[in-house]
Amino acid sequence: MEVLGLVDIPTWLQWVMLLVGLVVTYVIYMSWDHNTFKKMGIDGPKPDPVFGNMRMLTEDGVIKAELDMYRKYGKVFGMYESYVPVLYIADPALLKDILVKDFKNFVNRRDTFRKFSDSKMNLMLTQLQDDHWRFVRNTITPTFSGKKLRQMTSLINNSADKFMEHIDQKIKEDEDIDMKGFIGGFTMDVIASTGFGLDVNSQNNPDNSFTKHARYFSDPTSIAVLVVIVFFLPFFWWILRLSAFLGFNLTKVRTAMNFFARVTEKALTERRQSPGEHFDFLGIMVKAEKGDEPTEEEKGDELLKENDASETLSTWTRKTLTVEEITAQATLFFVAGYDTTSNTLCFLMYHLVLYPEICDNLLQEIDDKLNGQAPNYDNVAKLSYVEMCIHETMRLFPAAARLDRVASNDVTIGNIRIPKGMIINIPVGAIQMDPEYWPEPEKFDPERFTPEAKANRDPLVFMPFGAGPRNCVGMRLALLELKIAIVRILQKYRPVKSPKTEIPIKVSKMGNIPLGLYLKFEKRT
Repeated sequence: MEVLGLVDIPTWLQWVMLLVGLVVTYVIYMSWDHNTFKKMGIDGPKPDPVFGNMRMLTEDGVIKAELDMYRKYGKVFGMYESYVPVLYIADPALLKDILVKDFKNFVNRRDTFRKFSDSKMNLMLTQLQDDHWRFVRNTITPTFSGKKLRQMTSLINNSADKFMEHIDQKIKEDEDIDMKGFIGGFTMDVIASTGFGLDVNSQNNPDNSFTKHARYFSDPTSIAVLVVIVFFLPFFWWILRLSAFLGFNLTKVRTAMNFFARVTEKALTERRQSPGEHFDFLGIMVKAEKGDEPTEEEKGDELLKENDASETLSTWTRKTLTVEEITAQATLFFVAGYDTTSNTLCFLMYHLVLYPEICDNLLQEIDDKLNGQAPNYDNVAKLSYVEMCIHETMRLFPAAARLDRVASNDVTIGNIRIPKGMIINIPVGAIQMDPEYWPEPEKFDPERFTPEAKANRDPLVFMPFGAGPRNCVGMRLALLELKIAIVRILQKYRPVKSPKTEIPIKVSKMGNIPLGLYLKFEKRT
């Protein structure tokens, strides 16, 4: 190539110049919005070119990094996830506006992954937006009504029966128990039975397909691939779509999605061929596919009253769920219910070993109030101290350590002018470790959740299931499962330290996931 007809530039130099140009363009593009918070007058850590603050988030782990920034910059600060500005808000007064009072301007969650994902993932309730989200939310909420949960109690207890048998066997063999896998089998059995009427027997076969594919959603390699493409190579989003089209799963996440989709489609076909009254999640989905309305008893349930959003369905006219929507919600039922509940139960058992006096209090309440009765929907509601212990566990180790919302319009919250499209992150894990609300926050203390203590504290400083209309739709089932499991275990056994128990417990940087937790159980006398 000649320049002005004077200089002949070698081919190799042309390629170097092109490469340099591409690198410079990439750096400029990825750093273009790195002055957003400076313009808004909001403090925060200085971003690196291209990476933003991702180095801090990946090296320290999201939970620790957000806690450090919360302590350094206060309740409002800005960070950059690569090229994306993210506004962190932790002030309860502002959170009330975002999550409740001005919810209409913050209905949606971030759509970072939407263009990278296929239709199965994008149709999940967690990914849906605006009226589509409201329609699906209202449709599946009856699954978690009081009537349905009462009916599910026997299914949870059936899974707990197998769980007790396995603990007995471990005691006879004097074996240490790997709590994560052990409780995970119980949780998967509960999900399969309450969701789909399936007996997958995960506890007798911990490496069965259901459990194996559920683990894929937290596969470190798959998550790393997604993070690199989404945050650092956004131009190449089509790689994920193309790989799916060609039948090649670039990540184990997609493999798991396809597995649970096939399971759901098969179960759905079988359910259509055997009509009748079913009280599981799939039963609700089949009714929704036909356009059946919830029963009057279900409509009168407090849960539906609290979460009804039908009056805001201004433009939505469809009354039935599509097969694709049903498949997506069923897959979400598997995914959301597996790790979250099992992790909470693991962390609680660990703390009962560390704090034997708290374990004594739990045993006393269970013995006094149930007097040997099997747990059910109604009698576990009387166990206030059990619930206090669950809440304290969720305070220390929330399943969702951060929430996010996206501003659908330009809006002012407090004195902050938030532009349309800005992502709002709510650092739940950091808020729940703030000594302003929680003295000695590292200490496990269920007394923080007495009625008197809760009355003197803003409710938005404890959000393990989120808050407002977009909170976790399955939280009552999760709490019921936890209470029944705790009661069944403690009616017969007591958790104790094993030679393999590590103190303090190791937790994954990716989130509140216990690593290598080993305990033993002793029979109560």
